[in-house]
Amino acid sequence: MTAKIDLLTLQLFVAIVEEQSIAKAAEKKNIAASAVSRRISDIEDRFQVELLHRHSKGIEPTPAGFALLEHARIVLGNLSRLETELTGYRQGKRGLIRVCANKSAILEALADELSLFLERHPLVHIDIEEDLSPAIVRAVMENRADIGIFGGNIDAQDLELLSYRSDSLVALVTRDHPLAGRSSVRFRELVDFDFVSLEKGSSIETLCVRAAAALGQHLKVRIRVSSFDALFRVIDARMGVGVVPLEIVRGRYGVDSLVTVPLDESWARRELVMGVRDYKSLPPVTKLLVDHLRTQDDTGLTTSSVSDRLTVVRSRG
Repeated sequence: MTAKIDLLTLQLFVAIVEEQSIAKAAEKKNIAASAVSRRISDIEDRFQVELLHRHSKGIEPTPAGFALLEHARIVLGNLSRLETELTGYRQGKRGLIRVCANKSAILEALADELSLFLERHPLVHIDIEEDLSPAIVRAVMENRADIGIFGGNIDAQDLELLSYRSDSLVALVTRDHPLAGRSSVRFRELVDFDFVSLEKGSSIETLCVRAAAALGQHLKVRIRVSSFDALFRVIDARMGVGVVPLEIVRGRYGVDSLVTVPLDESWARRELVMGVRDYKSLPPVTKLLVDHLRTQDDTGLTTSSVSDRLTVVRSRG
């Protein structure tokens, strides 16, 4: 029998790679593991290629497997967009939009902006995933997200970039720190101290590492944390200084022993951008959200409950 690559097989292969396990993929799709394994074996036999390396730590794709994975995500993504558009034509402006954004964007304004959008478009659902800026770019490139929001200093590869908003980076120190009383500070004065940093590869850490390198120095990262809340607490414990968006500090954390000092650097005014694969080819409902986000400011936002239509898929930290 000639094996055919159908949609279920593509879904199962993507699940195997993401879960790094045939058993977990089978459980996720409610199919017997033996049946899943048989589907993959049939494809390997048909094309005389090996798709998966099996080892003690799990499963990873071969070069042929990566090729199948890329095409599977494209096909499934196209199918998802087709279903969204057909449903939209039948019932109006309805659909699922997948958004991937960094911590700064979500905490500064994105959550409120999405809330307002969902109030205006009651038939729309949004899945929002938090990740680091480089991973967000990959998610959009690989069609695992429709819209990515990340630091403008990150290599966006071949994505189409649209303006979103900007924020101001400041130094964060304890009130008794030698720099606490300053009206501003140059990064060369800050780089001599131990740093508390967000995860490696984040937009802010990338800016700081580049700024230190331009001074011929290395950023002395003492501790890495996965959230701004943890970063505040560690700095409060006098374990280092940090660089954070001023907008994150305002009205969100009440740590009296910490103060912000403006950074006297051109790169301290940071751009946050939206990345899409191709704006013109976006489904109408996704275009609506992109246009909505491009025209928002800090006024007129509401906080009504829309939690049943705003899903947090995964949050790092």
